[in-house]
Amino acid sequence: MFRTIVCLTEQHTGWVVPLAALVCWVSIHTALRLVLQSREGRDVGRWMWLAAAGFSAGAGVWSTHFIGMLGYDPGVVIGYDLHLTVASLSVGVVTAAGTLTLLRRAEGTGQAAIAGFWFGLGVGAMHFTGMAGVDVPGALVWTWPLVLASLLSGSAIAAAAFTVFASPQIRHANAIAATLLTVAIAGLHFTAMAAVEIVPDLAHPGTDRGLPRLTLAFGVAAVMLTILGFAILALFADRMRRANLALSASEQRFRLLAENTTDVIIWCHLDGTHKYVSPAARRLLGYEPDELMGTPALDSVHPDETEDFRRVLDNLRHGRIEQTTCQMRYRRKDGGYVWVEVSISRTKGLTTDWLSGWVASLRDVSARKEAELQIAHMAMHDALTGLPNRLLFRDRLNQELANARRYGGSFAVLACDLDRFKSVNDTLGHPAGDALLRIVADRLISVVRNVDTVARLGGDEFAIILSWLDGPQAVNAAAERIIEIVGAPIDLDGSHARIGVSIGIALGTSETEDADGLFKNADIALYRAKAAGRNTLSFYEPGMDGIVADRTALERDLSNAVREGGFVLYYQPIINLAADRPCGFEALIRWPHPSRGMVSPMDFIPLAEDTGLIVPLGAWILQEACREAAGWPGDLRVSVNVSAVQFQKPGFEQAVIGALAAAGLAPQRLELEITESILIADAEAAITCLHRLRSLGVRIAMDDFGTGYSSLSYLRRFPFDKIKIDRSFIRDIADPDAAAIVKAIVGIGTQRGAVITAEGVETEEQLACVRQEGCSEVQGYYFSKPLPAQEALDFVRKPARAAA
Repeated sequence: MFRTIVCLTEQHTGWVVPLAALVCWVSIHTALRLVLQSREGRDVGRWMWLAAAGFSAGAGVWSTHFIGMLGYDPGVVIGYDLHLTVASLSVGVVTAAGTLTLLRRAEGTGQAAIAGFWFGLGVGAMHFTGMAGVDVPGALVWTWPLVLASLLSGSAIAAAAFTVFASPQIRHANAIAATLLTVAIAGLHFTAMAAVEIVPDLAHPGTDRGLPRLTLAFGVAAVMLTILGFAILALFADRMRRANLALSASEQRFRLLAENTTDVIIWCHLDGTHKYVSPAARRLLGYEPDELMGTPALDSVHPDETEDFRRVLDNLRHGRIEQTTCQMRYRRKDGGYVWVEVSISRTKGLTTDWLSGWVASLRDVSARKEAELQIAHMAMHDALTGLPNRLLFRDRLNQELANARRYGGSFAVLACDLDRFKSVNDTLGHPAGDALLRIVADRLISVVRNVDTVARLGGDEFAIILSWLDGPQAVNAAAERIIEIVGAPIDLDGSHARIGVSIGIALGTSETEDADGLFKNADIALYRAKAAGRNTLSFYEPGMDGIVADRTALERDLSNAVREGGFVLYYQPIINLAADRPCGFEALIRWPHPSRGMVSPMDFIPLAEDTGLIVPLGAWILQEACREAAGWPGDLRVSVNVSAVQFQKPGFEQAVIGALAAAGLAPQRLELEITESILIADAEAAITCLHRLRSLGVRIAMDDFGTGYSSLSYLRRFPFDKIKIDRSFIRDIADPDAAAIVKAIVGIGTQRGAVITAEGVETEEQLACVRQEGCSEVQGYYFSKPLPAQEALDFVRKPARAAA
C-alpha cells in the first residue's frame, strides 16, 4: 500500500490522476447506458449497441491507463511499442464487450457479479499488455504480491459494481456502478504501477524506435473524443429510450382505455378522414374499425347534420374553438343511424402550433334522445289523442299569423266543443269517454288537410287552424263537414253513442293584431253557437264580446247571491193518484235577480256546476227545504234534486244529516232525487253512500229515468224508493211506442217495489194515460206550477184538480 501511495504522489504528475478518473467514469457510465439501450434494441440493433458499449468501456479503460502512463515519471525516458499498445486497446475493447454482453444477459445479481469479476480480469489483461509495450532503458521487475492484489481488488470491486447495476431496486444504479468501476480500474492501475520497478541497463539501445509520447497523446485524445461521441450518443439514446418507454406506456394506457370503453374513440386527420377507430365501433356502428379507416368523417353523419358538423370542424381547423360537444346521428352499417354525443377536441402537431387533426369520442345517447324527444312530444301534445296541445296550438297560431303578415292571405281558427259528451262520459264511464275523444280526434284529422292543425285543448274542447283559405265559403264548408262527420253514430264496445259539435269561427288576416285575441273571438263565436241550440256553427261578429261579458257578470252576481243568500225555493206539488191528494212537494230553486228579474235555473245551474258554486248552493237548498217541510202538516215529503258535482264532493252526507237535524225533520220525509251521472264516476262509492243515507230513512229517487244509457243497470244494483219517468215520455204518451215504454217502466218499478212518478203532466189526456199505465204519482202544470212556500201550504188545504 505504501508503494502504491508513493507511486501516486511521487511518480505521477498531480493533474493526471483526476483526469484519468474523469475519463474512466465518463466512458464507463456511457457504456452502461448503451447496455441499457441494447436491452431495448432488436436483432442487429441490439448487437450494435453492445459493440458501442464494449468500445466505450474498453477504450475508456485503455485511455485511463495511458493517461496515467503519460503522467508517469520513473526518472528515465519511456517509449511505447506500437503493436503491443494497439494490442492492449484491442484486449480492453474485446474483454469489455464480452463481459458487458454477459451483464446484459445476466439473470440476477449472481451472474452479474461473475461478469464483473471477469471484467476486472480483462482490465488487468489490458493493463499488463500495455505495460508489456513500454520501452524503457532497463528491465521491468514486478512485485507479484502487488500484481495479484491489483487483479483481485479490481475484479472484486468490478463485481460489486455489476451487482449494483443489475439491482433494479437501487436508485441511480448507473452512476453508482460507474463510480465503483472507476475506483476498481484506477485502483488496479495504480496498484499495478506500484508493483513494477525499472532496473537501468546501460547497454539498452534506447527508446527512440518506439511510439513517440506525442503520438500516443494524440491517440489517447482521439480515443477520448470517440468516447465523448459515444457519451453523447448514449445520452441521446437514453433520452430516446425514456421517451419511447413513456410513449409506449402512454400508448398502452390509451389502448387500454380506447379498446375497453363503450365509447367509440376516433382520430381524424386535417382532411377529415378517419385515421383511428376504436373497437367499440363494432357494437355501436356495426363496422369493423378497419372498414372506417380512411373514410371521410362527414360521410358517416346524417345528411341533416352534415352542415352543422362541417361548421364545427371548420371552427376547430382554424382555431376558433379547441373543443366542443354536440349531438348528431351517425351512420350504422345496416343503413340506419344512431344518436351519439360527440365530444371533440383538436390536436396539435409536434413541430407546429397549427391544428393537425382532431380526436372525438362517440357516446350512444339513443335512449336519452328518445326520452328527450318523447318528453318534448309529451310537452307539446295531448297524451290521450296525440293531437297538439294548447301550447303547440298557440305556437302554430302565432306562426300562421306571421305567415299571413308576410305573404298575405287569410286563415281561420275554429273553436270546437262537443255536445252531449258529458252525458256519454257520465253514463258509460270515463274509459268510454276517452275512447270517444280518440275517435273524434281521428275524425277531425280525416276532414282537414295536411297543412291544417287540429289540437285538443282539454276535456271535450278542440281547436282547428285552417290555413291558406280562399274565403269564408271554404271555412263554412269545412265546418259543416266537421259537424256532419263528428255527428255520425259512434260504436263504443257495443254501446252506440251520438254526439254533436258546436263550432265558433274567427277569420285571421294580415290585419289581425294578435293570436290571443283571434282565438278569443273564436271562443266568443262558440258561445253563440252553443246558445243557438248546439250542433251548429257561428262566425265571430263585432259585438259578440258582450255575450262573454254578460256571462262574466252573471257569474259574479251568482257568487254574490250564494254568499249573501239571494235565492228562494218554489215547491211543485206531487199528487198521489190513489188518494187524489198531495203527498209532497219538489223543491225548485229560483233566483230573483235585482236587475235581470227571475233568472231561470237553466241559465244559472250549469254555471254554478262549472264554477263549483253548486256545492254551497246545494247545501242551502237542503237546509231551506227541510226547514220549510218541518212546518207542513201530516207526513208530506219534500224532494230535493242533487247535482252530480255536489254529490261527489266530500261532506255531502254530513250536509244531509245536518239539515235534517237543524230542521227537526224526520228522515222519512226527505227525498233525494239523483240522476245516473251521480253513479258513473265511482259507482261503488256512490251506491255505498246511498245505502248509508237510505239506512237513516232518507228516500232515494231516480230522476229522468229512461234518458240515460244505464238506467236499468243501476236500477238492478240499488233498490230505489221512487222512479220518476222523464217528461219527454209523458209528452208523447199518446204515441203507442212511448206508452209502451212508460208501461214497461211501471212494470219494472212495481216489480222492484218502487213508487212510479210521472213528470210533466200538463193535460187531462196525459193524466188519463198515466193512470191507465199504472203510475203511482204525478206532477206537472196540469195540477200546479211551482209555488212559493206560503202558496204551497194553501194548495194543500184545497182539493186537487184530479179529484174534481
